[in-house]
Amino acid sequence: MEFANRSWLRVLCLVALYCLAAGSSAYCGTQTSEPQEKRYASLQSSNSPQESLSGFSTALFPTVPASDQKWSDYLVKVAYGRTFGTSTNLDYATLEVSKSVSRSRLLESLGPTVAELHFAMMASYVMYYEGTVEKVKKLDFSDGYEVAWVPKGRFIFPGVFFGMIPYGECGMGISYVSETYRNSGSRFNWSLLGGLGLERRITNRSQLALGIQWRHLSNGNMWGVGDELHNSNSGTDMVQAIATFVQPF
Repeated sequence: MEFANRSWLRVLCLVALYCLAAGSSAYCGTQTSEPQEKRYASLQSSNSPQESLSGFSTALFPTVPASDQKWSDYLVKVAYGRTFGTSTNLDYATLEVSKSVSRSRLLESLGPTVAELHFAMMASYVMYYEGTVEKVKKLDFSDGYEVAWVPKGRFIFPGVFFGMIPYGECGMGISYVSETYRNSGSRFNWSLLGGLGLERRITNRSQLALGIQWRHLSNGNMWGVGDELHNSNSGTDMVQAIATFVQPF
């Protein structure tokens, strides 16, 4: 029964990622609005930093007021991936909701790059796979969950690729895990992430982004008592495929 539940969860995550990507492609193909490349190219003639940021914001979200108005963007992200280089094999199915609290312009020489500060809440279902050491030592691990709070920076870069605009993000926060797997730290850990991807407008006020992200969970040997199972605290590393829906309000 437990294996069947894992399989269904894995299938649902992959279907969600596929549907978001396919839906975006189909929807964008029916739009007659100005192409993303043309909208972006028109920004290069902006004369001042304020005009450039305002123009870039308008190109991304044409119906949103100028950039001097407070922004309240919400991002909903679905991610699925597997750990690597760690003692215990795990799959992480993650749901993230984050809010943009500030936006600014930077890297003037490279074009109208936009930097955003986000506060993110993350929840993951962790699927555990029993390895050789776990079998020999008869370790009683099971599936678990993780919740995290991560402030992060999100950067929208100049350039258009396949009709989509590149972005990157990175952040660090704190997380809680229900199960402390072998050499993976403690229940409370630092949570680091970094990701890259491409985003595209799908409506006048919404965007879809597809990409990959790396995550690392570890307490950095800053707290907790080591034992036979957690003496090295190698932490947990994973790579996840991600789909993000961006909606300003």
